[in-house]
Amino acid sequence: MHSRKLPHRRRLAIEDIAEHADHIAESNLTAALRFLDAIESTVDLLCQFPEAGGAVPASRPEAQGLRAKLVSGFGNYIILYFVTIETIDIVRVVRGEQELDQIAVQRL
Repeated sequence: MHSRKLPHRRRLAIEDIAEHADHIAESNLTAALRFLDAIESTVDLLCQFPEAGGAVPASRPEAQGLRAKLVSGFGNYIILYFVTIETIDIVRVVRGEQELDQIAVQRL
């Protein structure tokens, strides 16, 4: 049986979440609150099942081991994370079709 991991949100991930929620709230406050709940439920899932997200092909060495999981109910948003011994290390929360490994390691 595996042990539950603890979430760790990097500063850029926290900023990403706030920016996305603000953007959504401009047109729909209720949806923005659902987005924040969806982030937390997806992170909770990852803490229980770290391999739930898929591996991201990495072109940079510092992005080796990067994983990605769609935010539940908000499929245009992706949580980028690393699995460590004790944590789910949330690096970024991005939207859309971006170069995921490039985004994850910029400004680390």
